[in-house]
Amino acid sequence: MEERYRQSLLYDFYGELLNEHQKAVFSAAIFDDMSYSELAEEFGCSRQAAFDLVRRINSKLESYETKLGLVSRFSSAREKNKEVEEMLSEICESLEEIDKEINKDFKKKINYKLDELKKLSNEVFEKF
Repeated sequence: MEERYRQSLLYDFYGELLNEHQKAVFSAAIFDDMSYSELAEEFGCSRQAAFDLVRRINSKLESYETKLGLVSRFSSAREKNKEVEEMLSEICESLEEIDKEINKDFKKKINYKLDELKKLSNEVFEKF
C-alpha cells in the first residue's frame, strides 16, 4: 500500500486519538504535503523537530493499528466487497446470455434480487 495512502487511512481511523497539535502537524504533512522545512516555519520549530514529530505521530498511529487492526479490517472488507461486486457482475452478464426463452418476469426478479444484494453489500461496507 502506498505510504501516503496508508498514513491517510491511519489518520482517518485513529486521528481523533491525537492531540490538536499532533493533528495539525500530521494533517499539514500528509494532506497539505508540506515539507519538513515548511512545517518548521509553520509551527515554529526546527526542521529536525518537525521530522521527529511527524515520525513519532506516525509511529503512534501504527501502534494503534497494531493493537486495533481497523485499517487492516477495513482493507479486507473492501477487498471482499470488490469480490462480491465482481461475482454479481458475472452473474448479470450470464443472465444476459441466457436464452430469451426465460420468462421476463423471472429475469426481472433475479435482477432485482441481485441489485438488492449489491446494495446490501455496499451498505455493509459503508457502515464499516
